[in-house]
Amino acid sequence: MAKVDRISLLPEEIKISILSRLEVKDALRTSTLARSWRHIWTLLPSLRLGCYLDPLGDTSKDFNTRPVSSSWIRRVSRLISSLQGPFLLFELSLILDIIPSNLLQSILDLLFQKDGVQTLHLHCFYPNRLLPKVIVRLPLFHSLKVLGLSGCQLVLPDEFRGFHCLTTLSLSDVKIPNHRLQLLLDTSKNLTSFMFSAQDLDLTPDLSVNISLPLLTRVQFGINEMVDNICLVSTPHLEEAHIFVNNPVSENLARVILRLLTDVSMVSSLHLDCDNLKALSLLGLPFSFSFPQLKCFKFFLNVDNMDNRTCDVIYWLLKSMPFLEELNIETEGVASLMRELLLTRQNGVPWLDQTLKSVIINICLSLNVMTGITMVKFFLQNAKVLKLMKILYQDDERLSIIEELQKEEVASSDAKVVMFNIKTEVTVNVK
Repeated sequence: MAKVDRISLLPEEIKISILSRLEVKDALRTSTLARSWRHIWTLLPSLRLGCYLDPLGDTSKDFNTRPVSSSWIRRVSRLISSLQGPFLLFELSLILDIIPSNLLQSILDLLFQKDGVQTLHLHCFYPNRLLPKVIVRLPLFHSLKVLGLSGCQLVLPDEFRGFHCLTTLSLSDVKIPNHRLQLLLDTSKNLTSFMFSAQDLDLTPDLSVNISLPLLTRVQFGINEMVDNICLVSTPHLEEAHIFVNNPVSENLARVILRLLTDVSMVSSLHLDCDNLKALSLLGLPFSFSFPQLKCFKFFLNVDNMDNRTCDVIYWLLKSMPFLEELNIETEGVASLMRELLLTRQNGVPWLDQTLKSVIINICLSLNVMTGITMVKFFLQNAKVLKLMKILYQDDERLSIIEELQKEEVASSDAKVVMFNIKTEVTVNVK
């Protein structure tokens, strides 16, 4: 019999906590240890499994690149059946070729029998994009708080009355009729976070989805032109909005973005990608909305989507945010235009010398270091109440950035200047 050590003498709840931090195959191997470990793994409160991970610990196969087999699904089912304790979280990521839907459904049904599942993530990926998406029929998980689905066809039961405890819903590349999506949202009144990517939402043109969620605080839209059928009707506590584009830019897409920005105009935090800005440049200025309560604005730019008209859009957006406190810029390959935007268009931006307290600049590899320094210097000299300047950089840029900062004598500013290494997550205090 295996020797009992001091770890084995720990209370059971501590040993369960230790095992919950291990990969499943390692947790299972504890059955060969001392008697006090023999069945501890069956009390695990959560499982995270993927096509990269064999629950039986067979590392001779490459589960990262090839589709899972039916036998693998069955082994997962047996593993779930062995769990005895309160089961709260399940996450499964699969690369699928041809897997009968009933096998995957058997896993969901087993989870439902466990009762008490609070977090469920199911993500399906397909090497062959022509394959139909696997059908997922969600049981009525009474305690479900977090639901994340991707790459599947979502079917709600006829007797569906909602997940009344659900607070977070994420749908990406999910095929669902819009009247069923409407039902899901209407019966989830406790939602605080809603994220979806509209690549495959089955949104019938003549039937809209109206979002009326009294507790919603965060939305994330991955949009195409069909999102014109989704409307934020009543979200009085909405604070944060992320909008990114799935389709090539067009005027129709720009109008969708314009309407969404109008819907979220009262948020305190807004994140836009470069395609949003490029699409908006296809429309004429000025726009009909403003952001009177916005505190944090993050946007991304690249050389393919940056021109003078895009600069006009950025400038207009910045002027529409009178009380901005945090600005987060991620940019690559747009040196001259960013310099123009910062140095020649600062007039009419009230927050610059009144409310701006924090600036984060991501200096990507393709961005000229001197332009990055120009951006840093501009904010240090003109943002009168700035408290923090954070510079994200790659390894090989650190020395040249520090040298240029020293030349520019940034110490004259009251702001704290911090450099953050993206790769190694090391923070360097410049002053």
